Amino acid sequence: MARLPSFLGALLLSVSFFTQPLLGASTTTTTEATTDKKVQYCQTGLTSGAADFCVSLSSLPNVTTSSHDTFFHLTVTRWNANGWTAIGTGQTMAGALMFVVYGDPVNGTEKEPVVSVRTVEGHRQPQLIEDFAAVAGKGFDVQVLASSWKEAGTVPASGGKGRKEKRHDDHDEHAIIPAAGTKTYIADVLLACYSCSLWSSGPGSWRTSISAKDSSQPFLWAWNDRQDFSGNFTRDAHIKMHRHHGSETGGYGFFWADMTRSVLSPSTDYVGKPTTSDLLKILSIAPGDSAKMLGTSEEPMSASGWLGKLTSNPLPKTHAFFMTVAFLILFPLGVLLIRSGGNAFQKHWLVQALASVFTLAGAGVGLYMTGRRVPSTFHQWLGLAITLALVVQVILGWRHHMDFLRIRRRTWISYGHIWLGRGAVLAGWVNVILGLLLSGHSRIDVWGIGIFVGIEAVVVCWWVWRAAQRKAIAGGNGQDGKGQMEDGEGESYGLMARNGGGSGGADGEYFRLSMSEDDLSSSEDEEEGKRRTGGLGSGR
Repeated sequence: MARLPSFLGALLLSVSFFTQPLLGASTTTTTEATTDKKVQYCQTGLTSGAADFCVSLSSLPNVTTSSHDTFFHLTVTRWNANGWTAIGTGQTMAGALMFVVYGDPVNGTEKEPVVSVRTVEGHRQPQLIEDFAAVAGKGFDVQVLASSWKEAGTVPASGGKGRKEKRHDDHDEHAIIPAAGTKTYIADVLLACYSCSLWSSGPGSWRTSISAKDSSQPFLWAWNDRQDFSGNFTRDAHIKMHRHHGSETGGYGFFWADMTRSVLSPSTDYVGKPTTSDLLKILSIAPGDSAKMLGTSEEPMSASGWLGKLTSNPLPKTHAFFMTVAFLILFPLGVLLIRSGGNAFQKHWLVQALASVFTLAGAGVGLYMTGRRVPSTFHQWLGLAITLALVVQVILGWRHHMDFLRIRRRTWISYGHIWLGRGAVLAGWVNVILGLLLSGHSRIDVWGIGIFVGIEAVVVCWWVWRAAQRKAIAGGNGQDGKGQMEDGEGESYGLMARNGGGSGGADGEYFRLSMSEDDLSSSEDEEEGKRRTGGLGSGR
């Protein structure tokens, strides 16, 4: 059998796909230019169509509950009433304590920005938390201490031009970058999360953790810049999904904070119980590019943080693993094996059966992640179609096999099995790339997998063409009546006992599959010739 080096490369690339954060260049930018007992993280992308917000936070020991109160100062720059911005604890949406900010700064400047505190147990729309003590236990509470809109000036002349963009996950187009001179506003919000470290100790074990003792505390953020609330700015308003491109367009992202440097001391940082004015002063947003990250980083800041990153969000990673192995390794390998000679048929169906199991497992994980929701992205719909097509393709393959045992030639079922399989593999390649886009991987990841798929497609097509050429040459050299190659031109045939008997007679009749189920025409031509010359005999 010929060597298949491309699949070793596929395996290595698949492994690097899941370990890329460890191998790639770090984007860590932890600044220690201040002695303030707070940590700060900012995104400044208003004029480039990306998220624009800052969050600073500090903690205070809570003697009553033996935990810590955590205070968040969040500012969000806006220029219209569309969309929302959210900060959450942990690395997964499921189980995160989320603070979602939205509202109308243009026509509602006399009103406060809406602050909706939410969470969700699975991978679905976050729900408003009505009773904090019931969710996280006695002593846990979240309160909005201050919330207001402030005018922030206008978009500079060097800023956006009001252009439009189209993304693969969007169904509409409209301006996402404000034009130069557009008025901008800031939602200024101060939150108190009392006994915040109790969040993870509430009923159940599905919540993410937050600790003032963690030197690499993970947080997530997300935003949507195009949802039209139609004036319905209630705390439990339906919120639409954020953008899917995390790393490229700022639809969502992560940061890690050294919480140990943010713990306040009553004796030195304030007198008595901290007031709202005290907290706003302590948590004031430091200006300038050098202060975008104070005690924070866009990569984990400790070994435990890296371990947490690699083990977090296991369901999407499990889904990606099953589908990547199935469509980048196993299915293409099965196509090559049916044309490899020797026991080609056995090799083919064993590998394809394993690939089908991986696909069904990956689809099962994907369906579990969506919960009871109807698929909402092209990636999900295409994945569902591929899974159903593969179920049909397996049935057609089994039916083809049973028919071939009896008539020793292809039927429409055979062609259906062949072409449905080809289409499913091609669609699977496309969907793997869509999955990368959906999960927010970088352009390097997407282009790397895309180039690999292109090379793999060329190799598979060349292998099929080469097998067809060899078969044509072998047919020109002639075959005996039993269908064996006379020239031994490396053409391998799989022999399978029909009834499990001996080597001859009715109970030991054998059938032949050529090196490819595409290349059975030799057997068909042979049978057709016998029919025309009456060679089949009346006793047949």
